Amino acid sequence: MRAIAVRWVADEPFPGVVEVQLTDADGRPWSFVDKAPIFDGHDVLNASAKYPIDLEIACTVLDRLADRVVVTTAKPWGIETVDRQSRFVVRLDQLG
Repeated sequence: MRAIAVRWVADEPFPGVVEVQLTDADGRPWSFVDKAPIFDGHDVLNASAKYPIDLEIACTVLDRLADRVVVTTAKPWGIETVDRQSRFVVRLDQLG
């Protein structure tokens, strides 16, 4: 699903940590902080990159609700927000 890398957090642990934000269907922002490769299949997230950067977070669709979708980021990569959330309701058009 679509999200935005907003900043480089730290160079350690290797290969570096990035903050990514997702806005759910109700407009609530959620922050993920994890190693850059979890969010970056194209090797563009690094300390010298110009943020913000649009990207996609891997997720699994759990349910469809008209123009909304219930997803989890626990599958396939086991990521969760800094608040320990991994289940979100997002707009259908947020899926890539």
